[in-house]
Amino acid sequence: MSSDDLSSYRYTRTVLLEMAVAVEESARDFYTTLGHRFSEHKALFDYLAEDEENHAKTYTRLLKKVEETYPTGGKRVEEIYPTEEERKQADHNIQILESLGLIGNLREGASRAKEVSDFKLALEAAVQLEKDTLLFYQNMTMALGRTDRQEVYKIMNVELNHLYRVQRINL
Repeated sequence: MSSDDLSSYRYTRTVLLEMAVAVEESARDFYTTLGHRFSEHKALFDYLAEDEENHAKTYTRLLKKVEETYPTGGKRVEEIYPTEEERKQADHNIQILESLGLIGNLREGASRAKEVSDFKLALEAAVQLEKDTLLFYQNMTMALGRTDRQEVYKIMNVELNHLYRVQRINL
């Protein structure tokens, strides 16, 4: 059984990965726009934008991978999926995040970057972007199979590094 077989859930694997692609593309646009607006920090923002682009590619690759099969002596190794309780909790949590506008805000990167009036506000917006992304991904992982979760955990580590780098500048 794949995680998309659980049709009673609003946020299937496909929906979650599509959301993650949109979040990463928006973050790329956010940092690219900041790089144009604050040229003295363009190298940092370009670096962050490139990471976000790579994350979008990873999620796109996961979307294209419908079902993972591993040859092990002719037997197929089943993907390990979350429990029913984890799926329910993830679905509930992501509905809350969406109703609070967090996910919508994550999808408006370029416009959010254009709204900041100075560098300090840009950094504050970047810190919030990274925190919100981590919160979304933390809840998303509860709904994914083991292979997908491992990829998301790698991305979360990079996002945490982004938060650290941006927060250090903000101090």
